[in-house]
Amino acid sequence: MQYSDEELLEEIRKLTSELGHTPSLAEFREQGRYSASTYYSRFGSWNKAVKEAGYNPNEPDSKISEEELVKELQRLSDELDKKPTASDMNEQGKYWRSAYRNEFGSWNNALEAAGFESENVGATITDKELIQEISRLAKRLDKIPGFNDMEDLGEYDPTTYSHRFGSWNEALNVAGFEPDTQGSKISERALLDEITRLRDEIGNPPSARQMDEVGKYASATYQRRFESWSNAIEIALDGQSFCTES
Repeated sequence: MQYSDEELLEEIRKLTSELGHTPSLAEFREQGRYSASTYYSRFGSWNKAVKEAGYNPNEPDSKISEEELVKELQRLSDELDKKPTASDMNEQGKYWRSAYRNEFGSWNNALEAAGFESENVGATITDKELIQEISRLAKRLDKIPGFNDMEDLGEYDPTTYSHRFGSWNEALNVAGFEPDTQGSKISERALLDEITRLRDEIGNPPSARQMDEVGKYASATYQRRFESWSNAIEIALDGQSFCTES
């Protein structure tokens, strides 16, 4: 059943009135009428939906402690009687998958921290399963899914697609979708910011291999745009000026 934006927002207002405060994502999952994932699909995030409803959002999930995140993974595993997937967490867990990515760097790292065997770069996942997940997510979102959509709502880590198909857009092509190459073109600033983010996360300038393994973009993209990986590192970390696309 398709609900209007106003119906979804009104449910937030109703629960806010009942609780006496803006509901957290966990509270809404327990007491709200609609799926929390519906809000992500429609508004982009829970906090954006809360803002649309006229309230100030609570602190983001990234403030949750590592211990709490691990406990929730283990709790969900007990409830489901299996190792939770990222989509299990999005649908039935207390937190978003993105909370685990923010704290541990990746879903696989979070699984390992909770005592589970990771999926190690999708080695056991077939191309067919990866493509079917793109189609499933496209149907659910009613649009061509982006890298971030797969990261937050998909079954698999989107970097697995970059490894397997060369890039996210190429994976979309294989799945039968035509990427919006104009709208999805990555700015140089975004590329360089990702190098800085990885540097801060791992404590040293990332290698091209590290970018391919845990970064948002493929190292080949940097080689095309900056002539070499070392040039991209130098520009990103030495503060040299660069031009962004118009």
